[in-house]
Amino acid sequence: MATTHRLSCEASPAGLLFECLDGCGRRLVVERATGKLTVLDRGDQFSRHRGSHSDLTLAEPTIC
Repeated sequence: MATTHRLSCEASPAGLLFECLDGCGRRLVVERATGKLTVLDRGDQFSRHRGSHSDLTLAEPTIC
């Protein structure tokens, strides 16, 4: 069973920057205008990462 890591969020020029609070190093950016998600640092690929910012929530992915 995967562990769940928490993400903090802060505004950046590129959009919303999410960083893992649990020390694995995951960082990603969500562009405000398009919603495009870009992973900057993968961190722990086997942990679920959850975070939100006001009206934006990162949902768990659907694996097909």
